[in-house]
Amino acid sequence: TGSADTIASAWEASQSSDLLQRYWSTVPRSMFTLFQAITGGISWIEVALPLSDLSFIWVVLLVAYICFAQMAVLNVLTGVFCQSAIDSAAHDQDLVTQAILLEKQKYIEQLSKVFKEMDDDGSGTISISEFKQHMESPEMKAYF
Repeated sequence: TGSADTIASAWEASQSSDLLQRYWSTVPRSMFTLFQAITGGISWIEVALPLSDLSFIWVVLLVAYICFAQMAVLNVLTGVFCQSAIDSAAHDQDLVTQAILLEKQKYIEQLSKVFKEMDDDGSGTISISEFKQHMESPEMKAYF
């Protein structure tokens, strides 16, 4: 059993060394590993195991980095995009409101013009007889 344990520990050390080499051997490779860890491209445990063989502090630093990147940086970016969408929607609502008010003003002007045309005597008011007379015309019937 002693030799089997020795072989197993040598094999584990070899595996750990291979993983350490694969994920952490150079600065660019380490940066890519960190990028993969925060974006879901690789499991955290897969990159943490070789670090745990070196020292527990490296695992703590990895977890701190992932927590910071996930909770702080990525949430801020998400917040910025959401705020941009909210501002855009509010701007669209302002445009819709402005269009409705412009349309309302247009109808008011058209009705004012119609009532001025009905005021035959220029008094500024429309009598019942003026109203009835103009309502008989085909143009007014079509308008109302």
